[in-house]
Amino acid sequence: MRTFTLNVIALAMLAMLGAARAQTATELNRVTVTGEGDKLGTGLLMEEDAPKARSSVTKAQLEKTRSSGNPFQALSLLPGVNSTSNDATGLFGGGLRVRGFNSDQMGFTVNGAPVNDSGNFAVFPQEYVDQENLCSLYVTQGAPDTDAPHVGAVGGNVGIWSCAPEDAQRTRIALSGGQLGYFRTFARVDTGKLGAFKAFVSGSISKADKWKGPGRADRKHIDVGAEYDLGAGNKVSASVLYNRAVNNNFATFNQTQWAANGYYADYTSVVPQHQTPVAGVRQVDASPSPQYYGYALNPFENYLVTAKANFALTDRLRLEVVPYLWRGYGTGGVQQTTLNESTSSTQLHGGIGDLNGDGDALDTVLVYRGSLTNTYRPGVTTTLTYVADNHRISGGVWYERARHRQTQPAVNVDNNGGVADIWLGGNLLTYTDGASYQGRDWSTISTGESVFVQDTIDLLGGKLQVTPAFSYRRLNRQFSNYGNSGTNAAASYDIDQTYGKGLPSLAASFQATERLQVFSSVAKNFRTPSNFEYGNVGKGVTIVNGVGSVTGLQALTIKPEQSVNFDIGARYRGDGFRGSVTAFYNKFKDRIASSFDPIEGISRDTNVGASTTKGLEIEAGTTPWNGFSGYASLTYTKSTIDESVVSRLLTPAGATCSTRSATCTAVPYPTAGKIFPDTPKGMAGLSVQYANGPYLLNIGAKYTSGRFLTLTNDTAIPAYTLFDLNAAWKLPNPSGNGFKNPIIRLNVSNLFNKQYYMANAGSGSNVTIVNGGATGAPFYYAGAPRFTSVTFQVDY
Repeated sequence: MRTFTLNVIALAMLAMLGAARAQTATELNRVTVTGEGDKLGTGLLMEEDAPKARSSVTKAQLEKTRSSGNPFQALSLLPGVNSTSNDATGLFGGGLRVRGFNSDQMGFTVNGAPVNDSGNFAVFPQEYVDQENLCSLYVTQGAPDTDAPHVGAVGGNVGIWSCAPEDAQRTRIALSGGQLGYFRTFARVDTGKLGAFKAFVSGSISKADKWKGPGRADRKHIDVGAEYDLGAGNKVSASVLYNRAVNNNFATFNQTQWAANGYYADYTSVVPQHQTPVAGVRQVDASPSPQYYGYALNPFENYLVTAKANFALTDRLRLEVVPYLWRGYGTGGVQQTTLNESTSSTQLHGGIGDLNGDGDALDTVLVYRGSLTNTYRPGVTTTLTYVADNHRISGGVWYERARHRQTQPAVNVDNNGGVADIWLGGNLLTYTDGASYQGRDWSTISTGESVFVQDTIDLLGGKLQVTPAFSYRRLNRQFSNYGNSGTNAAASYDIDQTYGKGLPSLAASFQATERLQVFSSVAKNFRTPSNFEYGNVGKGVTIVNGVGSVTGLQALTIKPEQSVNFDIGARYRGDGFRGSVTAFYNKFKDRIASSFDPIEGISRDTNVGASTTKGLEIEAGTTPWNGFSGYASLTYTKSTIDESVVSRLLTPAGATCSTRSATCTAVPYPTAGKIFPDTPKGMAGLSVQYANGPYLLNIGAKYTSGRFLTLTNDTAIPAYTLFDLNAAWKLPNPSGNGFKNPIIRLNVSNLFNKQYYMANAGSGSNVTIVNGGATGAPFYYAGAPRFTSVTFQVDY
């Protein structure tokens, strides 16, 4: 374990200086250490009134945790949420499942704009926001909201909302430091109200080393927000979120490799070497495993522009318009690979010529090749809301057109580990005819649309509220494969595919007493297949004079995922205690998972049939009592696969075979009745807090039961419990030096240094069928050890 760096020492000296300059200040008053630190349930519980399961995280919770944290970490204690992080700082990303739904099966919005990847619906939590600027996050565990702008949400949705600009002028500066070279600077300037206008701009720089192996994260982020009050209930606002990061990745291993290499195994620091070029002699560069850490990078740059206009057209009719633009560019994964030189008319573009400069085309050469994504995604949601007597009727449309370019170029590397361009924007390797080499070359235009209507009806004097709703969601994908060096991909082809589904829902809530509310909801959900379904599907591929052609395309048999979710529950609102309990039942149809096609020799998505998820979620929190408050959540989930649909090829004697014949037939894997991977049966969250005067102490804990890693349940990782500590001290306001509200925060993650493992769940469909088989053993992450950091924050 590495110790504190000089960053922390500097922060401590700065904090002591602030205290020393405050000796003439008046006696401390009773203050709230972190803005809202004494609120209900330590900031993890709100007075929800939605007629379905929904949980929230408020600014009170966010302000006491590590400021570099990402939204997945912030949601971790809520019921139904199985959240993991690749490190304690949150800079390296992580995973999230809710009721067994992976993050790419849920809808994610930031300030009303969808941020799931437009191709495969993946979510990257470290890219979006600075936590200091967040006001709230919420998760609807079972079904997305009717007006949510998603076509990839078969589960619930997560909403992330930035804070509005402050009414008063303020400058806030925060410095953080800690173990592993962690250092973060944050500054935000609020204009305060300038008539009807107010705005803020903030920026941060965050750096941290990996907790194992060489490498680090380097993140730069800018947020801008503005708001203009037009009066008479009319308002317009806008935000810009910009992020640029370069991270080294953490390695994953299978069970056998972890046992052999140890908990701290990772990518190697040894640079793989090129063979000395010799004309006329074949050289073969090695591509060692584990790979070199410098060739396992995640450079990514993105920005999100959102706006919101809210107008009162009459005293009963309101119009809301939310336009947005997402732009993303970058690569990820492991870029270390080798390419074979060749010059032949039966190779695409005449083959790859001389890469190592020895004058021949005989060699196998180590290169840096990455899967590059370039996305331009504008869209808009428009909603009209009409209030009449006991009805609140809202309806609207959502439209977006995402241009998604996915390529796989390559550049040279040298014997010192240098890369010609980690962003893969220049110095690209070419084929012999001068065209840029591509291991993948796709273009997808995804046009998403929905029409929605909802009527909230108050009955029995407002005690009973019934909400019928309906949305129709549609996605058209125009996919083009341009001839490339991928499997079955040398010929160009086009696919035009459209999916659509009507999604009804019905919800009701009843205020049984002043303190007790009961609710129930049923909703149909829908998720289209990802655009990866259309890649590498050429049949009968031939190359003549460097140009590829196909005789046809493999059948596109994947169906959209569908589910029906039922919630029934109750909420209690007492003076000192509040809580909720929800029972849920979800029926899946055509659930998608990845499987290996032994005929085509590649892994691809397939429908694994029906599945059932059911369980119980409980959460409760207290208001402060003599400075003490608490929050707790409990989750029980059982997610089973109902059918044995996915097959492998076997001989009558049970041996594996590769070519379908009379003696090599498809036999289903025994998946019926098995638990769906990475879905823990039991979880429990706890937050206990003491806040008194300028001091705050908070302990958080999360228990996660064991999880299976394959569809056949033959590999599992054990249960674990993690504890976190958050503490804060608000120093006295110094007099006469212009700054105020100085605060020191201490954050300790994984307090007892627990070693544990996390599933590699970047995709809901990215699961292994059976340990060993054609798809190999499942790979997974090791959890980060104890990590300590300190933050000093001050306002001007």
